[in-house]
Amino acid sequence: MKLRMKASKKIFQVLFVLGFVMVSIIQFTSCNSNKREDATDLLSDSLISEQVKMTDEMVGEMITSVPNPVEMTSLLQRSGVVYSQEILNPTTNISKYNTNFKKALNLGVYGTDLVYMNIYDRTVSTLSYLKNLTDLANDLRVGQFFDRETLSRLSESSKNIDSVLFITNSGFDKMSRYLIEQKRSNLAVLVSYGTWIESLSLATRVKTVPPNKETIYSRIGEQKVVLDNMILLLHSYKNEPNFKELIDDLFDLKKEFDKVKITYVYAEPTMK
Repeated sequence: MKLRMKASKKIFQVLFVLGFVMVSIIQFTSCNSNKREDATDLLSDSLISEQVKMTDEMVGEMITSVPNPVEMTSLLQRSGVVYSQEILNPTTNISKYNTNFKKALNLGVYGTDLVYMNIYDRTVSTLSYLKNLTDLANDLRVGQFFDRETLSRLSESSKNIDSVLFITNSGFDKMSRYLIEQKRSNLAVLVSYGTWIESLSLATRVKTVPPNKETIYSRIGEQKVVLDNMILLLHSYKNEPNFKELIDDLFDLKKEFDKVKITYVYAEPTMK
C-alpha cells in the first residue's frame, strides 16, 4: 500500500487539479460548432485485456510520439504563466530513488524540470537539477549522453538557452535509442513516462491562471491521445515489478480524460 501511495502521489496531484480543468476544457470545446467530433476511443478494451508484445521498433516509435517537454513548458511561458519553483520535484528527493525503476522515472521528471527552468531563464537554479539528472544517468549507466560540464558552462548565460535545450533533448533521444538497443527498453519507457507526467503536472498546477487559459486547457486535453499510448507502452511490461502500479494510476487518470472529446477543425487551404 505504501508503495502504491508513493508511486501515485504525482498522479493524484494531477487528478486533483484536472477535475477543475476538465470543466473548462469541455466548455471550451463545446462552443466550437464548426468541428468534427472524434468519438472513438483510441485505447480499445480488447487491446488492453490481451498480452500485448511490442517489438523494440514499436516501443521506439511510440516513445518518439510522446511530446517533448519543451512543447508544454514553452507554451506555459508564452501564455504568461508565472514561474513557480514550488511545483518542481525537490532536488532533495533524489535520496529516495534507490532502485533503477525510481531512478529512470525521475530522470525523466528532473529532465522536464530542467527544461522548465531553462525556458524561464532560471539558469542559476538549474545547477542542482543538472547534478541530479547526471547522477541518475550515471547510476543507470547512460551518463555518456549528458555532459554536466558543458551544460553547466552553457547555463551560465541566458544567450545559450537554445543550445542547452538542444543538447538536453538530443541527449534524451540518444539515450532512449541506446537503452532500446541494449534490451533495456523498460527503462526507456519509464524515462519517457517521467518526462510526460511531469509536463502534465506543471500544466495542471499553475499558481495563477493566465488570460488565454483556453490554449493551455486545449493542450492538456490533447494529452488524452498521449495517455492512451502511454498505457499501451507500460502495459507491455505489466509483469515487471512496480509497473502495474503505474498502469493502475494511469487508468485513474484516464477516467478524467474520457470526459474530453477531441475535435478537428477543417480549414480551406489558402494561397499566398
